[in-house]
Amino acid sequence: MQQRERRSWRTLATLVVLSPLFLSSVPAAAAASAPAVTAQAAPAALAAGSKECLANKAAGNVRFASPFGYDASAGIIDVYAALKLGYFADLCLNVDFVYVPFTESPSSLVSAGTAQITGEGSAADTIVQESEGSDFVAVSTYGDTSDYALLTKSGITKLAQLEGKVLGYHPTFPVVLREMLVKAGVDLSKVRSVVDPSYNPLLLVHGTFSAIQAYQSNEPITLRADHEPFTMWTPAQFGIPGTFNVQVVNRKFLASHRTATADFLRAEFLAFNYCVANPVTCVDFLAKAQGPTFDVAHGEAEWQFESTLALDHHLAGDGVGVQTTAEWAPEAQAVVQYKLLDKAVDLGAVEDTTIAASLYHGAQLIWP
Repeated sequence: MQQRERRSWRTLATLVVLSPLFLSSVPAAAAASAPAVTAQAAPAALAAGSKECLANKAAGNVRFASPFGYDASAGIIDVYAALKLGYFADLCLNVDFVYVPFTESPSSLVSAGTAQITGEGSAADTIVQESEGSDFVAVSTYGDTSDYALLTKSGITKLAQLEGKVLGYHPTFPVVLREMLVKAGVDLSKVRSVVDPSYNPLLLVHGTFSAIQAYQSNEPITLRADHEPFTMWTPAQFGIPGTFNVQVVNRKFLASHRTATADFLRAEFLAFNYCVANPVTCVDFLAKAQGPTFDVAHGEAEWQFESTLALDHHLAGDGVGVQTTAEWAPEAQAVVQYKLLDKAVDLGAVEDTTIAASLYHGAQLIWP
């Protein structure tokens, strides 16, 4: 089962030991105790007795199951910032940021209705999860390019050189990386692929792997900080289309609380804009939440990369988070071509393309 596997190996063991109890969360009320942040604060709030405010309150606790703790990734940092800045409260939403232990699946929690919202790594990941029975709907996509990458030893100058060598990957190898290898002329049957549960990129330079699956916004940052040599190969280099950072919502919750879902995204997108302008503040929110194990320099570099990726690669003329079925179509075709699914899916049933789009005038976010 594929979900976002964005993990900083340096803190992984510590996080597993120190992580809060299952489904521990930071409620909306905690925002009141945060240091006051006045710069770029929300210009207005919903009237307490308004129809929209009452509808949002009726949704009860909206639980966001973080795909990986207090990670400085688009779709996580902006949710936490929206909580701390009071944007959810301004829209009469009671949001809990749920830190899910490493051993649990945020996607399963949302599918079961224990939580309401989480993130997936890409359209392909979401499509496969849905086809395997997950009961959620995608409501936003942060970018129309992939954040996945393949890292190789620096001596590898052509991907075909991986034949006969070892490639480490996480539970499900991303279909866009498979497409990339095939397009580069690699005979996949000649590559020894093994599951790497460590998420340690240093195994690439000091271990038996000749290549590892990675995120452009994570493992390369670690290797560069350690001055380790490597080569990064991305789907975009080979003309392979993709997506990254998809927010999904429990299907029953969406049907019952469409207004609350829309306003969750509205607050999150406003916080995205705030964090673009105030990256140090937003990363500091996460650092204080996680404590001394948080790598601030890594977090700032990750957010810089992902926010830029979203700003440079969202749909032309639309705001960040707006999605279309056309944007998802290449990955929908690829998961069938590479036999992750037996038959094509109805993208209209897997993603809702109207909610995020309704929050913008062109690329300008609408705030009440």
